[in-house]
Amino acid sequence: MILSGCGHFAAPPAKSNGFQLSRECEHLAANVADPLDEGRITQRTDPKLAVGEYRVALGTANDNLTATRTCQQGQRVRVGKGSAK
Repeated sequence: MILSGCGHFAAPPAKSNGFQLSRECEHLAANVADPLDEGRITQRTDPKLAVGEYRVALGTANDNLTATRTCQQGQRVRVGKGSAK
């Protein structure tokens, strides 16, 4: 009989390996509401104001993405050093 080395060597499930990352980065990745859906823009809204509302929403979304990336980078550094907190 030849042993092919096909044993199961998958990583243990996250719950059993004793290591979990904080969810702080996920909280930073919050969705930004559409100004139209929130009622800040209607059919009667001045077009320049409507563009401004969307610009603010886009700026907030970009800030969330930047904060999330920065947080994840910090987590990778801490994990690399052996500390998940």
